[in-house]
Amino acid sequence: MASHILYVTGQSASLYRVDRKRIDKLCTQPCSDAGYAAVCAALLEHEAPPVAVLTDLIEEEFREESLPHTIGRDRATLHARHAGKLFRSTPYRHYRVIDRQKQGRRDDQVLFSALTNRDNIEPLLNALATAGVPVKGVYSLPIVSRHLVKSLGVQNGNVLLVTEQPDGGLRETFVRDGQVRFSRLAPINENSARRYAQILTAEAQKTRRYLHTLRLLGHDQPLDVFALCDSARLEALQQQPNDDGNIRIQGIDLSHLTRLLGLPDSPDTGLSDGLFCYLLHKYRSGNHYARAADLRNWRTHQVRLGMLAASWLIAVGALVLSGMNIVDARLVEREAAKLGELSAQTGHAYEQIEQGLPVQPDAALAMREALDVAGRLKSYPLKIDRLYRLVGSGLSAQPGLALDKFSWFVTPDRDARKPAEVQPGDEPSSLPASPYLVTRISGHVRNFNGDYARVQQQVEYMADWLSKQPGVIGVQVIRKPLNTRADNNLQGGMAVNEDREIAEFELRLVLELNHGTV
Repeated sequence: MASHILYVTGQSASLYRVDRKRIDKLCTQPCSDAGYAAVCAALLEHEAPPVAVLTDLIEEEFREESLPHTIGRDRATLHARHAGKLFRSTPYRHYRVIDRQKQGRRDDQVLFSALTNRDNIEPLLNALATAGVPVKGVYSLPIVSRHLVKSLGVQNGNVLLVTEQPDGGLRETFVRDGQVRFSRLAPINENSARRYAQILTAEAQKTRRYLHTLRLLGHDQPLDVFALCDSARLEALQQQPNDDGNIRIQGIDLSHLTRLLGLPDSPDTGLSDGLFCYLLHKYRSGNHYARAADLRNWRTHQVRLGMLAASWLIAVGALVLSGMNIVDARLVEREAAKLGELSAQTGHAYEQIEQGLPVQPDAALAMREALDVAGRLKSYPLKIDRLYRLVGSGLSAQPGLALDKFSWFVTPDRDARKPAEVQPGDEPSSLPASPYLVTRISGHVRNFNGDYARVQQQVEYMADWLSKQPGVIGVQVIRKPLNTRADNNLQGGMAVNEDREIAEFELRLVLELNHGTV
């Protein structure tokens, strides 16, 4: 499925259409009100598809901080508050845990970033919102770069990824052990391949000194520089001398790399904007900078698609069921005809045998007992489909709860925990006249985040709703979602994501059969 990506620099906004094998640039407009209006018009020509905004701005700042290790909602709250302290002048902030200290308190290493000049992105987002174009997210090009490092096969060590961007920018992104730590955009306005090689070598040395100042790189640690460029500049880099032994510069043919990533028709160009749009489409990263208000049209679009998908599934299901019913009806008709023939033959044979047997006095008693059993069974108004609808409606009222197991049995004792055992020789008259239907529902909480108080409230709400339905005479919460971890007191009730406990629950319902609703 194709994606529409809006690539934004400090001077222009370019609209791309990207799929698995192709990248098409639809238009490029200057960063102005008129340019944004033209971009929106181009999107409306394609019926306003959802668009992802990829930012490549010089006013993007990165900071790495050490914070206490937390998980779940506490982590999100702590990191959001710290991001607000670091970048007070902009709402376009992002944070992600990139590492954890090996000693001491084992704090989290968190990378904070922000678009510090909101005027570079806010007018564009406002124009898209006014035009009704759904925005899937605002993404950082340096953070997307980590997928490119993986494609190069470099998972460890200190890597400086250098790419040439539109509008005269040389993007330098520092990656350590597969995680982005820092990025800067340096200006470059040189068309000569030889001069490009000289500028790149000087910029790599300058960036290495700056990384040492930030304590991201030691004096003696080597830095591997991967420069993505066209064939002419690749040749110039191979001939460029490098006097710094701690810097190893390696040129990468950009068109060859894009072909390896799955784009067969890749021109010999040094600009990497199309490549990064393709990486964003291929790996589908989570939103970085967009605010909740910026995503409103996208969420509405998702809800609309969900409703259309549900309607389509209902229609397909109805067609399938109708076809199954037709087939089942024909099979039943054939089986009924066969059974009718067999029954007639058996009845005729039975009559012949019965005529030769003496009349038994127990025949009348057996007939009376059979009629008694039939009367008892007829008095059971059991309609199990209504029970299914009752339980389904209860789960629909609490979509965060999922059903795992569902069982039921009929009993004359409303407090029974299991069905009564029928012993050989029991009299038919012992069948209860007004039995009860006991149902047990077992399930778990979807996407459990460790908040036991909230999920217990969900289970109690469902039990309360069920107890108010017609025919229900009792609802009991047999098992609540409880924190049973042995290390709860040591860790403050929080566990790492890979070892998260499953919150399970169980309910017991008692319904009166002669009420007429079951």
